[in-house]
Amino acid sequence: MKHSKASVLSIALIAGLATANAAEPLEKDFKYKDALKYYHTETAALLKQSLLSAGFAIDETNEVDGIYLDFASRALNAEKERIERIRDALTSQTCSEGDGQCTPPPAKKKNDKSKYSPEFGHFLTHNLKPGQAELMRWEHDGSIVQDYAVRVGLPPDLVPTIKAYVKDMGLMDIMTNMLYDDPLSPGDAKWFTFQSPYQKESLAEGSNTDELRNFTWNVERPDKKWKSDMHWFNTADELSHEEGLRVLAKGGFDQVLAGIGEKMGLDSLNIDSFGFVAVTNCDRGFIHTDWEDVDGRAFNFLVGIESPDQGGPELIVEGDVKGEIYYGSNAGILVGDGTRHGTRECDHRAYRGVRIACSIYLSDVTKDNLEVLAGDTTSIFPPTGKTAADWVWTQRGRHWSKKGGRSLVDDVGRKPFSVEDEMEGCKKHLCIRDDDEGRYRNSCMKTCKVFMYDEDYKPGTERREVYGY
Repeated sequence: MKHSKASVLSIALIAGLATANAAEPLEKDFKYKDALKYYHTETAALLKQSLLSAGFAIDETNEVDGIYLDFASRALNAEKERIERIRDALTSQTCSEGDGQCTPPPAKKKNDKSKYSPEFGHFLTHNLKPGQAELMRWEHDGSIVQDYAVRVGLPPDLVPTIKAYVKDMGLMDIMTNMLYDDPLSPGDAKWFTFQSPYQKESLAEGSNTDELRNFTWNVERPDKKWKSDMHWFNTADELSHEEGLRVLAKGGFDQVLAGIGEKMGLDSLNIDSFGFVAVTNCDRGFIHTDWEDVDGRAFNFLVGIESPDQGGPELIVEGDVKGEIYYGSNAGILVGDGTRHGTRECDHRAYRGVRIACSIYLSDVTKDNLEVLAGDTTSIFPPTGKTAADWVWTQRGRHWSKKGGRSLVDDVGRKPFSVEDEMEGCKKHLCIRDDDEGRYRNSCMKTCKVFMYDEDYKPGTERREVYGY
């Protein structure tokens, strides 16, 4: 396996630091306040040793170029943070004068308010019951932040179910490593193919399901205005979208849909897209809206999936001022019509951390907002234009209705739908191209199987029967 200089240097750093920080014997009258006296490293020697371990020649270790300086900076910052953590842990221990036994402090929660910044406003974040939906309110006076900014209590199985699915499918490993080992350039995209861990489980249990189905996912990195290394991972065809709906069904997402529908006074809800946002560093959060002019009937529901222990608040939501908040394990954040929000500034690179949130788009489709819904370009699926509008219309009211009788668990799918290629001579092997932003695929939607054929989809049949799980 080949590695770039930067990646090899990062790997070598681990060995270098381990050698440089070997513990010295402690004196009999050792005191914790003196602990840092026993830490010692020589910066130049550490860097040179790491470069040699990485396979560089001796004369190359004397060069002062961009890679060397970048490595040195990362190494020293990582070591500084490590020592600060040691210092904080030691100084916060409670030690007995008699037997010298020390008790560590209780572990800090990820929604540790000590990491809040005085430059931001803050929100009320009390625990919510599964499906309990409440408008976000400012902590200092209890006033409403924005009409379509909502916290919703999570079912206990939702996050574990989503995490287990992406881990078993292989996507979790890609999301946690790609941003370090093989990041995209701003504006670029890439494709992945997976197979369902649910279907594999069914086959192992003796199901007569046909051969394993392949699911297409797309990852793209937004352009430079985002000021981060954020990557978006999204389902890229109807089959993978339908699979995502089964994940949410198993995780109890029906409770979330019911809570949102009732709180927001909606007629119905269906899930439009399912994906993830991953980031390791963000210099400045890009404040934006996901939806505007949709009559308060379209939303993005954000759920924290992975967050470094050392990380701070993860999301900015803007009202009269900017406020910061953790996603938290108890509730997700719903942002809707005109809700300005963005990623909170962060830098998890020193400890190779990644922040991951699940993004679930949902809407109450009407004739008045159909054009706006069909024109959304956040993810590659569903595509935009008339075809997308026709498909979105077949989804309306599918997953929750104020009249009852609709759910993810008992989902019978969309209405009948078919699509044709928009150009002649479409070739299947050209459907997945990293360099055309899906344009060829969107012109050859039938050949590329962007949508399922109705004979396979079976509209009106419970999804459990169609997919076998």
